[in-house]
Amino acid sequence: TGLAIDKQGRVYVIESHTHFRPDGYVGPNGDKIYSFANPDAKGLATERITFAEGFDMGMDLLMGKDGWLYVAERSRISRLRDTDGDLRADEKQRLIDLQTTGKYPHNGLSGLCFDAHGNLYFGLGENLGHPYTMIDRGGIKIEGKRGIGGGVFRCRLNGKKLEQVARGFWNPFGVW
Repeated sequence: TGLAIDKQGRVYVIESHTHFRPDGYVGPNGDKIYSFANPDAKGLATERITFAEGFDMGMDLLMGKDGWLYVAERSRISRLRDTDGDLRADEKQRLIDLQTTGKYPHNGLSGLCFDAHGNLYFGLGENLGHPYTMIDRGGIKIEGKRGIGGGVFRCRLNGKKLEQVARGFWNPFGVW
């Protein structure tokens, strides 16, 4: 459900185990992010490494110029990075939390992108009309009333200064 590429050309993907998980599913309890590395002579990755795991309804990935991998899950946005070069995330920061009774995966947080001013943009689906509270890392809250619909939001790369940019969308998966 998400793909990103870093400066070295390594690919990162979300392997979903929580998106419409069927009864009796025997896979992992959380989603995993893999990195693919060590290309062969044809440029094909020869190694798949678990970069991070334990996500719930992972929806999108975006690699920042700063080396952070931004991750959208249905109810939160985080960023992760590898500080010791082993292609495994050893630092994680929660940026945005979405508090709601809505649980449908497609209408939560997704659609990550950056602007030229160093802001992170993301979409929130219509959340089946459930009210919500979105909280940034600095404590700013945005309240969404019942039936308000989806929107586009932005914050700084550190997860602070959350603001709503637009409203009235269904499920803005791609915010460009």
